[in-house]
Amino acid sequence: MSAPTFDLLLKGDVVLSDRIVSEGYIAISGDKIAAVGAGDAPPASKVEDHRGSLLFPGLIDSQIHAGSCEGVEGLRDATRAAAAGGVTTVVDMPFDEPAPVNSVETLARKIDVVGRLATVDVALYVTAPKNGNFKVLRDLAKAGAASIKLSTYEYHPVRFPRFSTGEMYEIFREAADLGIPVAFHNEDQELVTHFVSQFVGRGECGPAAHGASRPPIAELVADAQILELASHTGVRCHIVHSSIAAGNCLARYYRDRGAKVSVETCIHYFIFNEDAMLKHGAFLKLNPPIRAEAERQALWRSLEAGEIDLISTDHVAWPKTRKSDPDIFKNGSGIPGLETLLPVFYTTAVHERSLSPSLIARLTAENPAKHFGFYPRKGHLSVGADADIAVLSKEQLKFDQQRMTSKIKWTPYHGMEMAGVVRATYVRGRKVFDGQVVLAGEGYGKFIRPE
Repeated sequence: MSAPTFDLLLKGDVVLSDRIVSEGYIAISGDKIAAVGAGDAPPASKVEDHRGSLLFPGLIDSQIHAGSCEGVEGLRDATRAAAAGGVTTVVDMPFDEPAPVNSVETLARKIDVVGRLATVDVALYVTAPKNGNFKVLRDLAKAGAASIKLSTYEYHPVRFPRFSTGEMYEIFREAADLGIPVAFHNEDQELVTHFVSQFVGRGECGPAAHGASRPPIAELVADAQILELASHTGVRCHIVHSSIAAGNCLARYYRDRGAKVSVETCIHYFIFNEDAMLKHGAFLKLNPPIRAEAERQALWRSLEAGEIDLISTDHVAWPKTRKSDPDIFKNGSGIPGLETLLPVFYTTAVHERSLSPSLIARLTAENPAKHFGFYPRKGHLSVGADADIAVLSKEQLKFDQQRMTSKIKWTPYHGMEMAGVVRATYVRGRKVFDGQVVLAGEGYGKFIRPE
C-alpha cells in the first residue's frame, strides 16, 4: 500500500472558473493545494468525502463593514459568520466606529486586531484623511492596504465623510501613481439631501420613503462624476455597489474607451425588490436602496451580459435596536449577508436560472482576488494556491435565522428555500467550519496584503 502523499484529500465536484470537474478531488499539503484532478485519488493521511457536493474556491467577500457598530472588535463576529458562509477572506471597509482607518497608526492597530480576533483571513480598505495630506496614501499602500474607499455622500463628518470633487481629483492622481484601486459609495449628496428633506418636510417617513428619496438619478449622477474623473486621471476606479443596470452600462462605456473601471454589486439587489422593502421595512434598508422589480430583472441581464466584475454582501450586522425606529430615516443602513452569500447566489443563479457554478467562482473568488492583488495566492483551486475551500451540499433547506453563527440573529433571507447548504469551510487547509460549528479559534485568520 502506498504511503500517504498528501495531508488531506477532499472528494467532490470541483468548481473551477471555467468548468466543473465531476467526481474530482483536491489534495492538500500543509496550507496549500498540491493537486486537483478526477478519477483515482492519490493517497492522503486524511480523506474527507464530499461526493455529491460542490467544492468551491473559498469565497472572498469584497465588501463588509465589520466595525460600523462596535468598532474594529466587530471583526470577531464577522469572521465567524464568514466561516459559516463559506467565505474564507473578507475585505473590511475603513469606516469603523468611532473613527476611520486613514493613517498608518489606525491601520496598524486594526491589523493587530485581525491577528487577535479573526477566524478567516482579512484584507483591509483604507480611506483618505480630510486634512488634505493625501501623500499618506503612499504609506498606507506600503503598509498593506488593499484599496482606498471614498464616498460621494456623507453619513458622518468624521467616521464616514464625503469627499468633494476637487479632493477626489487629487486622491485619484495620487492613487493612479500607486496603482491601488479606489472604490466609491456612489450617491449624489445634493440630490439625496434635496429629496430626503422633501419627504421629511411632508412627514413621510415610512419604508417607501427610503427608496423614493434615493432614486436612480442620484446614483447615476454620482457614477458619471466618478467615471469622468477616472477617465482623466488614469486611476483604477471601482464602483462598489451598483444597484441599477444603467450604471453598469455607463461603466462599460468608459471601460471600452480605455478607462480602468470595474463594477461590483451586492447579492441583495438580485433577490429583493421594492415590495420586499415595504414588507421588511428597516430590516431591508440599504444604501443604495432596493430597487423596483424592473430594475432587479435588468440587473440579472446585466450580469449575464458580463457587465459586473464582483459580487459582495455589504455586510453590516446591526442589532435589532438599530432597525426598529418607525422613522425609516433614523435606522441604520445595511443587512447581515456573510452566512447567506453562497447559498443564495447558488439558489438564484444556478438552481433557478441554470447559470454555471463557475460564474460564482469567478465573481466571488477569482475576480476579487485579482482585483485586490491576492491572486494567484487566493481565489482559485489550483496547485500552489492557499487551500481555501467552501463545500456546498446540494440540498433543499429553509434558511433559519436562529441557527446563524453570528450573535445577530436576524436576516431578510429568513425562511428562504435554499438549494444549497454550506457543509464545510477550509482556510489554508484547516477546517474552520463543519456545517454546524465554527472550529477555528480567534486569531487563526491572517491579515492579507496585496502581492
